[in-house]
Amino acid sequence: ELEASRDELEQGREAARAAVAELDDALETAQDSLRTTRAAMEAAAEEATAERAALQTNLTHALSRASSAEEAAAAGNALEEASRAAAAAAAASEGEAVGGG
Repeated sequence: ELEASRDELEQGREAARAAVAELDDALETAQDSLRTTRAAMEAAAEEATAERAALQTNLTHALSRASSAEEAAAAGNALEEASRAAAAAAAASEGEAVGGG
């Protein structure tokens, strides 16, 4: 009976060693998975930062172009008004010459 108890005890120890080995493997797998996930998250964060910088640059350029377009349109409007005023002045001057002459 003592021998049988020793055999059971040894089998229990072997089972415990096997369980510890499985837990070690599972822990190592989980740590590898965590490292992979962390690396992927860091890469995604870097990519998002780069995309944000590119979008900011594009937005700055777009705003600059819009501002230039607004200035060009304002200058065009001013030129058109000046042209109309010059035409009106020329017509008025011609009218005075015809009427006065």
